[in-house]
Amino acid sequence: MTSIRLIPVRLFTIVSVLFAMLLASPAIATQDAAPAQSPSGVLVVTADRGFLGNAEVKDAFDAFAKNRNAELLYVTDARSEAVLDARLKSLRERGARTVAVLPLFVSTQEARWQLAQGWLQARKAQGAALSFAKPYGASYLAVEDLSARLRAVPTDASRLLLVGYGAGNAAAAESMRGELRRMGGFASTLAADAIDAVVYPERGAQDADALRKRFSDAVKTAHGALVVPVAFASRADTMMDFNGWFASDVPADGHLVGSPVSETDGLTQWMQRAAAQVEVQQAGVDPSRTGVVALTHGADWFWNDAIEQALAPLKARHPLAFAFSMADPPTVERAVRELEHTNAQAIVVVRAFGMSDSFRSDVDRMLGLDVESGAAPPAAHDGHAMGGMAMMPGMDMSHHGAGAVTLAAAPRIRSALPMVTVGGVDNDPLFARALLANARSVSTDPAKETIILTAHGQGDDAANQRWLDLLDSLASQMRAIGGDHFRAIKVATWREDWPDKNKIAVARVRAMVEEAGRDGGRALIVPARINGRGAADRYLAGLDFGWGHGFVQTPYFAQWFEKEIDQGREALQAKAADDAPAPAADGDHAHMHH
Repeated sequence: MTSIRLIPVRLFTIVSVLFAMLLASPAIATQDAAPAQSPSGVLVVTADRGFLGNAEVKDAFDAFAKNRNAELLYVTDARSEAVLDARLKSLRERGARTVAVLPLFVSTQEARWQLAQGWLQARKAQGAALSFAKPYGASYLAVEDLSARLRAVPTDASRLLLVGYGAGNAAAAESMRGELRRMGGFASTLAADAIDAVVYPERGAQDADALRKRFSDAVKTAHGALVVPVAFASRADTMMDFNGWFASDVPADGHLVGSPVSETDGLTQWMQRAAAQVEVQQAGVDPSRTGVVALTHGADWFWNDAIEQALAPLKARHPLAFAFSMADPPTVERAVRELEHTNAQAIVVVRAFGMSDSFRSDVDRMLGLDVESGAAPPAAHDGHAMGGMAMMPGMDMSHHGAGAVTLAAAPRIRSALPMVTVGGVDNDPLFARALLANARSVSTDPAKETIILTAHGQGDDAANQRWLDLLDSLASQMRAIGGDHFRAIKVATWREDWPDKNKIAVARVRAMVEEAGRDGGRALIVPARINGRGAADRYLAGLDFGWGHGFVQTPYFAQWFEKEIDQGREALQAKAADDAPAPAADGDHAHMHH
């Protein structure tokens, strides 16, 4: 006879109350409810990997899909076409009039994506409103996932063999090999000739025997290499896993990196970012949701506060965060994280520096724009070579053992928000207006006054000449908008950080000031600076001159900054359009049909 265990009355009462609370609480009761009606749907498409691989992808998808109208399609073979139609029908029934397709594939050359893309394009030609994100493998987040895996492996290896999966023929395999090598160039510190890749063919692929032999040969000869699978390949369980197909072929002096392509959070982040990019592609960026990072030189509280006050009116129109630094990655990341907690739809990093190329490459890299620009990886990394590698600024070169370091490049800033960077004042007309306004603010008799535009300058003669040329351009603009009422406008740089050259530069400016003071004249030192006045009082001690302020001290600075934000939004839109496929036939923007 089966015994029945009684629940104590007190415990039963507590359980009953909790159950009633669950039913009564809208927040809890609706947590796993179906997404609300939405005019936009999302379809994540990925390869069928077997139970465990599919479950791992679904973990990421479930986190992404909360409060979204989203569906997930595993592509197996021709049978999956009917499932695709069911997924699209579900999205339509929940109100989707447009669908963003997110290819969770390393490459668009993978046979299963080629199969699914054919189905999707056929439906698009029939009137389905579909927009396509670039594949996971084209995102800088994929590079960062690979870099994180390399960072976790202490090694003495001097080579990298990246392993792909899913080519349908030899041409696709070769194209995927090039994509993987490029990814490795950005993710590691190795030179291009130390990075190789090989791709295992899809089941039923053309040239399958030759491709399998090429794969086997590459793995068996991977002496002294890290062998790293970068593929959403078969993973029925931990024993029936793609890595097990070739693990025994890796040489004794090689090392197989068996970690997953990406952690769950990483895949979720990619889905979020890919969906956001398609949203920008379809509708642009709402100005009120354009997150802005103000990146400029910082100093003490008063210096920083002057810039914050100058940009305070913009806070009413944009989420705004400050990163006072010379493009210091942790400082910029802090600002990005601040914006992620607002309603920002995308981020524009405005570089408020004198020249457009000031810190441009550093910011491009930290935001992953170097990866997504389509450019080749750097031929040689900056820094001092170290055992076939290079130490990069910010790179973790911790030794995990005698002589063992990681092959990972310095990390970038990960974000689910699309990001671009703009800026550099250069010879912007608003800067010229600000300089003239600052000259007028200290002027008493323009006809007798000589404006001397000054800048920090550079130690390298060619780089310093670029500054002088820029100042000449600004001076020409100033003359054209009323500055010709002054006796003259001259230019100079201080070359402040190079003592020998600074001494010569200061003597030259002092001579200019003395010359301007003849015949009852006077010099006006107008600093071509973002903020502050510089050290003219120290350099020109004992001389009489008027002394202006910087760009920030004029209303033109906020106008310039707002203009850069607008250009950043346009850049985000253009970047999203570049990611979009060629226009389909008539009906591209029509409602989805059954």
